[in-house]
Amino acid sequence: MRILKITTHWTTEEADCMFQFLDDFKEARWQCHGEDIVQMYKTTPDEQRAGNEERTFDDESPF
Repeated sequence: MRILKITTHWTTEEADCMFQFLDDFKEARWQCHGEDIVQMYKTTPDEQRAGNEERTFDDESPF
């Protein structure tokens, strides 16, 4: 894993520029991968439910 260090203290203009960049980036990713993301969210809960049905819980659990 790589750790990415970014500046967290910006001028108002720099912060606005970054906000605009992230908004544009999000829109571009959605254009390319939006349908796949929606499909992932539709199938993930089904897979999690199937996994939870198979899971058993120990009565001695401290929770």
